[in-house]
Amino acid sequence: MRAFQSGRRTDNKKKRLKYSIPIEEGFNPEKLKKVDSIVLNGIDEKAYPGAQVLIARRGNIVYNKSFGHHTYEKKRKVSSTDMYDLASITKVTASIPNLMKLVESGDVNLDYNLCDYLGYVDTTNYINMNLRRMLAHNAGLVSWIPFYMKTMARGQLKFDIYSNTQSNEYKNKVTEGLYIRQEYSDSIRNWIINHGIHKKHDYRYSDLGYYFYKDIIEQKTGEDLDYLSDSLFYKPLGATTMTYKPLEKFSKNKITPTENDMFFRKKLVHGTVHDPGAAMLGGVAGHAGLFSNANDLAKIFAMYMNHGEYGGERYIDSAVIAEFTKVQFPEEDNRRGAGFDKPSGDENGPTCECVSERSFGHTGFTGTLAWADPDKEIIYIFLSNRVYPDAENKKLIRMSVRTQIQEAIYAAIED
Repeated sequence: MRAFQSGRRTDNKKKRLKYSIPIEEGFNPEKLKKVDSIVLNGIDEKAYPGAQVLIARRGNIVYNKSFGHHTYEKKRKVSSTDMYDLASITKVTASIPNLMKLVESGDVNLDYNLCDYLGYVDTTNYINMNLRRMLAHNAGLVSWIPFYMKTMARGQLKFDIYSNTQSNEYKNKVTEGLYIRQEYSDSIRNWIINHGIHKKHDYRYSDLGYYFYKDIIEQKTGEDLDYLSDSLFYKPLGATTMTYKPLEKFSKNKITPTENDMFFRKKLVHGTVHDPGAAMLGGVAGHAGLFSNANDLAKIFAMYMNHGEYGGERYIDSAVIAEFTKVQFPEEDNRRGAGFDKPSGDENGPTCECVSERSFGHTGFTGTLAWADPDKEIIYIFLSNRVYPDAENKKLIRMSVRTQIQEAIYAAIED
């Protein structure tokens, strides 16, 4: 196992994120009020029951507000310390920072292939799948495999695979009162490598590469992804709410629920990961599983935007940050960075057209977004549980709430 330092003291004088007022950071406070009306309109239209929004500039938080309630029943108001399921933002806050450390140390090269790190792909279609292409979602992976459906028959969970009580045999917690055999982590891996791939390197968003990245990270370090992420990043950053398996540390009252899953788990998913594949891994996956509040999520993005430093500590080499946050295959009309999403330059992208080309971030299926713009020194966080109680609720996307907020933020700048 290679021992990594959680942070190296630097001479950088920059402090941790602190609070300021909008006018001090170049915002018109009156114009910034439009953010409130956009978020509240989303609640009125039932795009989501509640949300957190954070805006920081030049290392200073100028806006950190909570809106609405945990559910439409309005029993518990959202507070700034409450936690949301980050969904795919997990990719860039767990897998990616750990991959960055491995690239920095020379243990991983993004231009190598899966077979250079994982022996179990040697006799499969995945043998020559390139790591950089997987991070940019143009390696030929299929978009999704419904693993949970392979563990069901006639709409019911197979009794020999799942148990209502935890034991050494049924160790991985899927959700409250439901546990799966631990060896089904291997089954998921086998289902992936025995699945076909696309021969063309077209852009196709996929979670599947992150099952491999988790294996690479854990094999190279000898540590579990959740422990590694917490010890190297979340604890030293002071991101106390950023965690996998939050019910082991926090009350359910501090966590917003996601979907009332009527098909797989047959209950409200609350405090365990919404993504079915991550749930079958026991809640710790490379592509999903993290929970956080907006304030703590902003800390790791502040570290990225400050070239790998935060609070006078060096976490990741600045050259590695630059490599991961740049567009990887511009010649192929692919906007993606290495793990990070990038602006598309048109209205169909993840951002407004007002952000800089150097900006980067990610969205999440549950209704989340984190975005950093080095040119304007802006961090923007939006957290919601739009999938409550039904993941088919697409109003957040149709109404372009996250993009409208971002437009309002940039329109309020008056430097």
